[in-house]
Amino acid sequence: MINLLNCGFFSCPKDYERGNQDSYVLPTQIGDGFVFAVADGVGSYEGAKEIADTATSALRSTINESITDIQKTFLDLKEKVDAVVDTRTDWINAATTLSYCYIDHKALYVGHIGDTRVYVKKGTKLQLITKDHTQHQELFDDGIYTKKELRDLPGKNTLTAAISRNIALRYQSVELPLSELIDEKRLITIYIMSDGAHHFWEKRPRLSFETISKAPKFAASLLRRIERSGPIDDYTLIAVSFQV
Repeated sequence: MINLLNCGFFSCPKDYERGNQDSYVLPTQIGDGFVFAVADGVGSYEGAKEIADTATSALRSTINESITDIQKTFLDLKEKVDAVVDTRTDWINAATTLSYCYIDHKALYVGHIGDTRVYVKKGTKLQLITKDHTQHQELFDDGIYTKKELRDLPGKNTLTAAISRNIALRYQSVELPLSELIDEKRLITIYIMSDGAHHFWEKRPRLSFETISKAPKFAASLLRRIERSGPIDDYTLIAVSFQV
């Protein structure tokens, strides 16, 4: 059995006049587990916010039998997004990223498209378990550039995959048994961050062990860090701890 222990959360726009293009699902019980997610509408296109909201709304209504089937879940989400876009010709280029987690008594299931990120707590650190669908990541994976060389090159935030009417569906699927995640207190802590949030985490990926271990404290600390420096994009975090 798995129980929701606590949750830390924020979702804020970079510019309040423009609005927040991020969308999210806070931990919601489905069957024997919980689902939560972050979607980031690609802000340069009309309909980005609406498409992100469509994806998260569809995810909330997904039934338990299909949510662990990540391929089926993404096909269903894309079908719903395509149906919305088909009603608005000016939204034809609308796109969104999406990272979602479903955890039950067996495993953590992660579905991922784009450059939102999912981390899990491992000891005193956060371990990244998703891989960005970006131009920089692909250049690194292909061995063309090192991470150091990529720092000075454009394309860091250029997406190579998203949920969109115009892009073929390409996603990452991860399944991790709980035995790989549980700590000595039988706790599992998971974090989903939009790129506007994980930019600030990756610049200085460290906090005290107590802060990292408590989801609400982690959220409050990262939010202060972003607000002190000034956001570069809309920024969203969901941090959740579960007791097994």
